[in-house]
Amino acid sequence: MLIVEVALPVPVNNLFSYLLDMEDISSNIIGSRAIVPFGRRTLTGVIVSKNEYKEIESKKLKFISEIIDESPVFNPEMLKLTKWLADYYFCSWGEALKAALPIGMSPKTVVKIKLTYNFSGEELRLIKKKAPKRALLIEHLMNHNEPVTVGYLEKQLNTTTIAEQIEALAEMGFIEITSGKTKEAKIKKQNFACISDNVFNDNDLFRKILAVSDVKYPNQSAILSFLYLSRINNVTQYLVADLLKETKTTNSDVLSLKKKGHIEVLEMEVDRSVNKELITLSDRDESKLELTEQQQSALGNIKEALDKNKFDAFLLNGVTGSGKTLVYIQAIIHTLQNNKSALMLVPEISLTPQLIDRFRNVFKDGVVAIHSRMSDGERYDAWRQIYTGNKKIVIGARSAVFAPMINPGLIIVDEEHEPSYKQDSPAPRYNARDIAIMRAKIENATIVLGSATPSIESKYNAETNKYKELKISERADNARMPEIIVVDKVSARKSGNLSGSFSKLLLEEIVDKLKNKEGVILFHNRRGFAPLLECPDCGYIPVCRNCDVSLTFHLPSKQLRCHYCGYTLSAFRACPACGFPEMKEIGTGTQKIEEELPELLAAYGCQPVIQRVDLDTTSKKGSLRKILTAFSEGESDILIGTQMVAKGLDFARVTLVGVVNADLQLFLPDFRATERTYQLLTQVSGRAGRSSDKPGKVIIQTSYPASIALKATVSNSYNILYDNEIVHRADADYPPFSRFISIELSGKDERKVNNNAINFYNLIQDNNAYIKLGPTTPVIGKLRGNYRRIIIIKDLKRFDNSGNIIRKALYNAMNEYNRQFSTSTVKMIIDIDSYHSL
Repeated sequence: MLIVEVALPVPVNNLFSYLLDMEDISSNIIGSRAIVPFGRRTLTGVIVSKNEYKEIESKKLKFISEIIDESPVFNPEMLKLTKWLADYYFCSWGEALKAALPIGMSPKTVVKIKLTYNFSGEELRLIKKKAPKRALLIEHLMNHNEPVTVGYLEKQLNTTTIAEQIEALAEMGFIEITSGKTKEAKIKKQNFACISDNVFNDNDLFRKILAVSDVKYPNQSAILSFLYLSRINNVTQYLVADLLKETKTTNSDVLSLKKKGHIEVLEMEVDRSVNKELITLSDRDESKLELTEQQQSALGNIKEALDKNKFDAFLLNGVTGSGKTLVYIQAIIHTLQNNKSALMLVPEISLTPQLIDRFRNVFKDGVVAIHSRMSDGERYDAWRQIYTGNKKIVIGARSAVFAPMINPGLIIVDEEHEPSYKQDSPAPRYNARDIAIMRAKIENATIVLGSATPSIESKYNAETNKYKELKISERADNARMPEIIVVDKVSARKSGNLSGSFSKLLLEEIVDKLKNKEGVILFHNRRGFAPLLECPDCGYIPVCRNCDVSLTFHLPSKQLRCHYCGYTLSAFRACPACGFPEMKEIGTGTQKIEEELPELLAAYGCQPVIQRVDLDTTSKKGSLRKILTAFSEGESDILIGTQMVAKGLDFARVTLVGVVNADLQLFLPDFRATERTYQLLTQVSGRAGRSSDKPGKVIIQTSYPASIALKATVSNSYNILYDNEIVHRADADYPPFSRFISIELSGKDERKVNNNAINFYNLIQDNNAYIKLGPTTPVIGKLRGNYRRIIIIKDLKRFDNSGNIIRKALYNAMNEYNRQFSTSTVKMIIDIDSYHSL
């Protein structure tokens, strides 16, 4: 017997001991998944250590139900990484390990409940008097004819303590309980057909079979001929389902040929991760392009680090259009030559189909992608391709940082400044950029952080020699940086040069580009038709019933929608408060711009094809690729979009970028507001003029042209922003001089939330190593039906460089809080290195 420690995906910072019969295991079980009993449930955890069997310790232990893996899914390096993640980001090791696996690789038991007794109104009234919680549970079950999960009921009742009520109702015979394991990701197999070797290699036999089949069995003849020609073209096996479509035959024809021995039918594994889309935005192999002198210099430094097989970190600071991707490609080629694998993280891979095409044009089938729009099966197959070493180049969004690569040598974080690398929910709330750096350290790999607008933290690390900075200050292919013109909307409005959302200058520039058949991108970082509706008579504004935010008006669906919780209402014309006949639309969203622009351009004699790029138009799989393909091929003239058009797009035909309103993020109550505004404006400006023969122009409309963000953008000077920000952050003890920690408490009862927040704040011991602020009500005081309170901690790195002091203080406070005040009705989230304080 063995006693093993298992990390389970539960929010408890403990390992759990189980018994294991040594006859049932291989020599190496550390890092393997195991199915274990856990209370009334069955969970999938990971074995992280083993101990010798001791009879006294084992008396109360349960046996592991099943070890899933023949070989560990986590190697020692990944176990070390996930343990660090759990400690740093305040989650359990089991939660960290679960986050490192594709969805579907952690099966668990799901308990479902169905009401079997028809309660009368009087019976329910009596139960409410004695056991109101039980009555509420019964009422929810009465609304469902089919069994519902315990998890669903707990969510509806906003509690995690209904086990006693379930047991009581079960003992009385009022409910039926069933359980089953959730679906586990598995290998997909399909039938493939191939012509038999004896038929293919014997021409006389092949002709003889065809002569007979052509007359008696024409369908079989068609299949045989198709498979023969496929094999000549080096396609050995053909998917039976596709074969039947191509030859317009039936499965019985295939079975007949198999029975005769003319063909073979094999059941083979199918790789669902393979890109099935035939449309590509480019077919150019960029590995054959010559690098500029600055690109060569950057690449030389990276190659030197790769050859040392030791950890090294670079900040590749290159202006937009400078060809950072070419440097990445050449660095990956060198990595493969060293027999190592490479990982490239991008902010949102579903938004960058161009990048996937560019890499596949160079590396063919050696690339595998991981992103959120893949199905569970596609993700699992991608994971297996990496785990087995079949694919050595991984491109993916933040979760790809955990890809099970064999012998990783290079990790690239493109657009390292992007906030989408930070996971907000669920736990662990990690930053993939920082996890990538730690993984590179553990794996003795080289990491490259790339950006035209580096985060203040990364630039500071370069200034203090934690990273080596590599600069590319010129665009590739002799392309010039775009001319940037700022339009003061206040002055334009006063002088009558503003029509709707557009200045006269921007409209004239759009018309000029359309006449030259050049592409235009219009950026507006707010989707919907209008941010809100308002009654001009009484001032009524429809707000979300679950959140302290106004509802956004969406014109095509005629709905008012909350962009936080999804709550929707049918739009109304008359004010429901005072009856005024016409609600007024306040503000502008991408839908409104899409509607008003054709009318404005018609006055200039233009009728362009306009396409909109935001979450509403790209929710369907493949929809973004279709929009971008049409724009690339000149089938559409103007792209209107949110920040989805600000990154990852490289079109030579785009010569004009218009920023409709540069002020949307400038005055948010967030210390990163100026930085984020500068980054967005610079990134979207960089979409213009990427061809040497077509100079670009950018028109930025703003009511605050004197802001630092605008000055830095227009001057194309990152240092203007950095020098200003670093002084202010040092004065106010913001990152990079501190760890910014947000502690949120939330629940349905505002009084309880407030009291618990005060209690937890008081339990955090005072210390000069950190500053604690709050509790306070955030800007959005109610979100998804829950009241919120925020505690902010600035952990000062000059006193607590490793973070050990604040971690100890928070753990002590949590333990005492759980002992004295914790309740299932108030939820607490600790977010280390938080990106949000709203």
